Parts: sequence; structure tokens; C-alpha cells
Amino acid sequence: NTVQCWGWNDNGRLGDGTTTDRTTPVSVSGIDNATAISSGGFHTCALLSDNTLKCWGSNGFGQLGDGTNTRSLTPVSVSSVSNISAISSGGHHTCAVLSDNTLKCWGFNHRGQLGDGTTTDRTTPVSVSDISNATAISSGATHTCAVLLDNTVKCWGRNHKGQLGDGTNTDRHTPVSVQF
Repeated sequence: NTVQCWGWNDNGRLGDGTTTDRTTPVSVSGIDNATAISSGGFHTCALLSDNTLKCWGSNGFGQLGDGTNTRSLTPVSVSSVSNISAISSGGHHTCAVLSDNTLKCWGFNHRGQLGDGTTTDRTTPVSVSDISNATAISSGATHTCAVLLDNTVKCWGRNHKGQLGDGTNTDRHTPVSVQF
């Protein structure tokens, strides 16, 4: 249940306490109970066996969820959330499914990819509007989608190429249904 990372490490996204690029795996500092991992554009997060989350790397938009905008070369705990069942890291944001099937997101929100009805960046988790039945989450560079208990899908965020699947090219700051 440890984590190892390798590759480009300019913002500490490998979590080994350095910014040294690595061509072979290195251990992420202080994690020995990981159950899942998700890498974003310049940050990485690990879901732990106690259903909490730790993230590391770039944090210019608050994507580490620790209440700051300060990058971290080693894992930091995500604030105010402890019942996480799934995670997904996007370009500069992170989202989680909670055990009660609600969603929380944090980080960059220029295109509404946090789903809270705003375009305000968040350094700690905020609730995604109007979703209480999520089972899975997937974050793109500037949009996010969730699978719901009834096997439907809702998406939000940037939509310039129709990536939200709602039949438009309009950015959405709250979830909209994918039109199948």
C-alpha cells in the first residue's frame, strides 16, 4: 500500500521531497496505506485506507485541498473531508466521491469545473451542486463528469468542443445531463 512515482518532477508531483526528475520509481514520502492514486496535470493524490486523501505537487489554484496555494514536495492532507470513496485529479483541480454519494471538488475553477455554480478557485473542498447519487468521477483538464446510481452521467465545466455531451458548446458551472 505504498506509492511510487517517476518522471517529470518540476513541482514536486512525485512526492519524494525533491524537484528532481526520476527515470525509475521513487517512494512517495509518508504513505503506507494507499488504496488508489490519481495524477493531475501537475499534482498527484492518493486515497488512503482510512478514506482520507493526501495530495502533493503544484498548488497554484488550491488543487491540493489543504487551504493554501503553496506547492508541496511531499503529501499534505486534504482539509474537511474524511469519507472519500473515489478520487479523480484534473488539470489543476481534484474531485472526490464521498461515501454518501455526494461530490466535493477543489482547485482551479475558471470554467466551472468544480460544479459549485461559480468560477471561483477553491483551496478546500466544496460541494458539487445538485448531485447526491454519484458512484464514480472523472476529471478532464477543465471539465468533470460523474456516473450516477441510475447509470446516467452528468458533466460540468468547459464545453468548447462539446465535451459535456449536452448538445451545446456552452460552459456549465453546475452539472448537466449527458444526452444519450
